[in-house]
Amino acid sequence: MRYNKISTIVLAAAMALGLSSCSGDYLDTVPSNKVSEGSINASLENLYIALNGIHKEMVSQETGYQCLGGEPGFMFCRDMEADDITWITNTWCKAAYLGWSCNMNESSGYNIKYWTIYYQWILNANKIIAGVEEAPMTDAALYNQVKGEALCIRAWAHFNLVQLYAKRYAAGGNNTQDGIPYRLTAVTEEQARNSVEEVYQLINADLDEACKLLVGINPGYHHYSEMVAWGLKARVAMAKQDYTNAATYAAKAIQLAEANGGALMQGDQLMCGFSDICSDTKEAMYAARTPDDKTVYFYSFYAYMSWNFNATAIRQGVKCINADTYDTMSETDLRRAWFDPTGEMDVPAKTYVKQPYQNRKFTARSSADAVGDVAFMRLAEMYLTEAEALARAGQTAQAQEVFTKFQVTRDPSYVSKGNAGDALAEEIMNSRRVELWGEGFRFYDLKRLNLPIHRGRNFVQTFCTFIDKEAGADGWVWEIPKNETDFNKLCTKNY
Repeated sequence: MRYNKISTIVLAAAMALGLSSCSGDYLDTVPSNKVSEGSINASLENLYIALNGIHKEMVSQETGYQCLGGEPGFMFCRDMEADDITWITNTWCKAAYLGWSCNMNESSGYNIKYWTIYYQWILNANKIIAGVEEAPMTDAALYNQVKGEALCIRAWAHFNLVQLYAKRYAAGGNNTQDGIPYRLTAVTEEQARNSVEEVYQLINADLDEACKLLVGINPGYHHYSEMVAWGLKARVAMAKQDYTNAATYAAKAIQLAEANGGALMQGDQLMCGFSDICSDTKEAMYAARTPDDKTVYFYSFYAYMSWNFNATAIRQGVKCINADTYDTMSETDLRRAWFDPTGEMDVPAKTYVKQPYQNRKFTARSSADAVGDVAFMRLAEMYLTEAEALARAGQTAQAQEVFTKFQVTRDPSYVSKGNAGDALAEEIMNSRRVELWGEGFRFYDLKRLNLPIHRGRNFVQTFCTFIDKEAGADGWVWEIPKNETDFNKLCTKNY
């Protein structure tokens, strides 16, 4: 018999639950730790506390892999799979992500943890979605917030899974290729894979309902809100190459964010180091913040992606931007200060390995403190998404206007080059690569656009394994974990 153990995070005590299977076409995506829902479902307030628990779990140590400290770890590891991050010497993440050894290895823990953790969050979101219908209706606004946020979590987690474990969505195609199981309830039965088309339909259905429920709700950057739900819809539309809707959704997210006081960083704010982005700027739309007394130690984003924290993964391998990407910035682009092209900028200790184009974008609060803010959605992303979508939809003047409004905050001397079509889209994408470096977008961007990987002149093939990877090559679709597919070969009893 097989027990697929995944710890849950809702607040009641857990009890073990066995699973049964006799079907070859189904996948086990239900963890075997079951939470007693009684006290949680007793009130909307209790369900809100459970919801808050999921948000806190976005920064977690549950995977057992230090580089996979919840969603922040998933973000930078996805970026390492693409063509804009490199380093030398230190081997953390080298083979698994820079070298793609986890993508085609169905038994790799570096693969399995994405699958299990995302489905763990889906399970708990489904428990909350069911729970709001059982709890006494004492506060309509709280009901809307709890259910709306849980729907966002369910949609967002499935969206990540389908981008990793299935072929890309192809606009104009029927997209009947196998996707992933879309879990709508917290049941124990294994479930067949939905097609990619079905997965995207279900994601959009969840987000459509969430957008209605969250109207007027703005609980702060540490929770989902109406603006974030529209931002998620923009991401999904981009993945579908549905550019007209992507532009509309991104514009809606921007309008809501700015109406609530959000603003693009500019000037000295760009050098905030991101670890205090929520207090030093107004750009974060949804973010996690680990308090100083709640450190996640070497599971922290800043234990891998800063340049100054005293960790071996940084001392021996400060992460570097693709030199070719760096060169796309003008001489007056303020983001040049996010990277050190010489590798000679002062570092906290002489033992740090120096390498050209090292990151100075992410700065830990101190060499001894790896806690900090991690922005999961920023206003900058929405501006770049709207501009790209408009450009790809052939709305050149509008795209130039949106992009210029964004770009002058990064490059005060920027003047529109008058580009159109593919040239304009490429100009926007170059800015996007710089802006969102290390934040988990590049692998997804290449996959949605069906583009190859080409790593720049500062990548060393003997270290990073490959320089070029064709679009559609093996590895763009991750193998579903073996313990999930093996489960279906068993026929067990309930225990």
